[in-house]
Order: sequence, then structure tokens, then C-alpha cells
Amino acid sequence: MSHEEPENDTLERAKSDGQRFGRRGVTSRRTFLATGAALSAAAVAGCAGGTGSGSTEGPEPPWTTEELADQVGDDAEINIYASTGADQEWYDLVDVINDEFGTSVEPNVFATNGNDLTQRFVQERQAGNDTADVLSSPTGIDDDMLVTARDESKEAALDIGREYFEWDLDQKFWFNDVLDDVQQYPFYVTGYNGGPGLTMPVNEDVFADRGLDVPSTYNDLLDDQYEGMEVAISSAYIASDMVGWIVRHNAAETEMTETEWAQQLHDHLSYTGVSSHTAGTREVRDGNIPLMLYNWPTVIAPFTGEDSPLTGVFPEDVPSFMNGSPIAINKEAPNPWVARFFLSATLEEAVQRRMINDVERQIPCRMDLDYSAQDPDSYTEKRLNSDYEAVEFWDEWRNSTVGQKVKDVGAFDI
Repeated sequence: MSHEEPENDTLERAKSDGQRFGRRGVTSRRTFLATGAALSAAAVAGCAGGTGSGSTEGPEPPWTTEELADQVGDDAEINIYASTGADQEWYDLVDVINDEFGTSVEPNVFATNGNDLTQRFVQERQAGNDTADVLSSPTGIDDDMLVTARDESKEAALDIGREYFEWDLDQKFWFNDVLDDVQQYPFYVTGYNGGPGLTMPVNEDVFADRGLDVPSTYNDLLDDQYEGMEVAISSAYIASDMVGWIVRHNAAETEMTETEWAQQLHDHLSYTGVSSHTAGTREVRDGNIPLMLYNWPTVIAPFTGEDSPLTGVFPEDVPSFMNGSPIAINKEAPNPWVARFFLSATLEEAVQRRMINDVERQIPCRMDLDYSAQDPDSYTEKRLNSDYEAVEFWDEWRNSTVGQKVKDVGAFDI
């Protein structure tokens, strides 16, 4: 899923245009289906444009990056549709890949929230004018697959994926033996931002001044020492999957129901609304609010550092959401071999290592590597070495369902 509101000039331009970078946009699935048309039915139409990723000219899979690089010409372009962060990190990533493999791929990046990305992608497909080569990630299609898997069957959900994405990514490439199973699916591969997918931003100076313990779990926040403590949450957007995991996991450690637990946390703390997750991070860093209930690790990264009191607490059994950082290839990609090369190169050890210092905001996803030689900062090192619970693509709907339930009863009202 896409992360919310990167801290740079691209964000400010996007804000002025009425866009909002969001892990999940505020648009509901019902609204998306109404504006983008019925996904499953519409996808089959209008597939005549472009060469399509089904092109068979070239090496036979399983592909190596070197074989794919041979398919990339001097004037190659790649069109990246990204709902994870801003455009700069994708330009950085392509620069690293070009440097490592001697290519000269020119990227074009469309970065926005997941629902706007999906709407544009689907409308282009319906018009037979596919532009995207790779996507990360079209939230509306994710949601449609998850709902279909829940209400019908997983096979029916996979049929939706087959209509939009190049298939068998988990079989076609060299990297299927270095990634965990949960990191690869026929339609998605985790390419970046591995490790914990949720963090609790804390101002350590404020906690020390008040003589408070830094919590290590959300159940710790029910302790008397935190009663009435101001805690930031976004007044514009509360991610159902995030709060759903918080409620499900922590209520299970008590004798309370999920709704009871969420309501007790609400009554015990003092939620304060902030305009965005980035704004909340800034408020915590500046000491105006001691803690934010949750955030994405990539959002708070620019605010951490040796001179910053901000830290990100990764609670026990913190989740790592597989589809929090996926790369998919458009089934009708205009530049299919460039897309395949890009995905393959992203997972190469040299590129993964350079993400730490040469790619803005992104960190590696390959946890089979030791990154100590790259001298990551303390926060990045913590992200790379914290234990986490992998959450499969198909399981994330459970968290979203619980999160929406407790939101509906007002457990996160301000």
C-alpha cells in the first residue's frame, strides 16, 4: 500500500493540485467502483493497444537481470505509476539501476494516492491506451481482489489480477529463491521498504522529561502512567488496515472484545487530530505532542536523526504488510522488457544495498543480506533488524474489516 505524504516539493505541488499522498486514499471502494466502472468486467475491454507484456520475443524464463538488460535499448523508457511516496525516490532508483547495469533507461513517474492511480490506470485500459509499465500499487484493484476472495473465492480474485497484471512473477525471475514466499505472488513482488510496516512515533525527550516509560506495545498504553496523555491521530484519514491490526492483535492479548479494547484505549488517552500523518510526525518531533498512535516507517524517516528526539517504536509482533511495497507489471505494458528488467534489477543485491544511501526514503526488502557495510543510520538499522510478523496479501482484509468496524462505532473519533 502507498505511504502518505512525503516531505518534499513534490508533495507541496500535489497538495496544491488537490492530490493527497495516502497509503489508502479516502475514496471508498464503492466510490471507486462507481467512478472507475466495474473492475472485473471492464478490464477485458480495450486491450488492443501497445505491445503488451505477453510479448514472447527474448530470453526464456526464468530470467536473469543480465539477459533482460540485453533487451533494453539505448532509448528505453519506463512509465512508473506509484502510490508509494513521491516521484523522486523512483527517479533515484532508476539512476542506481542505470549505474549498476550500464543502461540508460529514462523514467516517467506518475505519483499519487492509490485510488487516483487505480482510476487512471483502469480508464487507460478501458480506452485501449495503456501507459503504465509498472505499478506500485493500484489500491482499488487490491481491494477488489481482497473482497472477491472473501465473498467468492481466491481463484475468482486471481482472475481479476490476470486481467491487469503480467502473471507468474514468482516463477519467471531468478529471485524466487532469495525472497520469502510471502514477498512474492503471481501478480506482485515486494521490491523495497522491507521489515516493519507500522511504527509508533515517540518524542523521547518529552517522555524522559515526564518520567514516562517508552511503550513497547499498544497494551502498554493502557497503563495508568499514560492516562489522559495527548496522542496524535490524523483527522483526515485513519487507515483501516493499520488500526485493524492494532486492535486485533492487542485485544487478543486481553479478555476484551475488539470493540471494547478500542473504546477503552480511546477513553484512556486523549486523541488530538492533526491534518496528516506527516503533520503528526512533525508535531511529535517538535515536542508539541508526545506520541502519535501509528504511522508508516517511511513517513517518519526524514524526521529522525542524531539531533532529533523523534524515534519510531516498533511494537512487539509488528506487522510487515506484503503489499505495502509491491511492484507489479502491467499486462499491457508499452515497454514490457524494460519493465521486466526494472523489476529484476531492483531485487539485485547491489541495487538493494544502494537503496540505503542513494535512494530517497526507500530501504531494501531483501532480509537475506547483511547491510552493516552500508552503515545505515540508527533508525534505518532498527527497521532492517526488528522482528516482524509477515502479513500475506490475502490476510490484510481481516485487518481492514476490524479497523472499519471500530471506526464505525467511533473508537477513533476526536
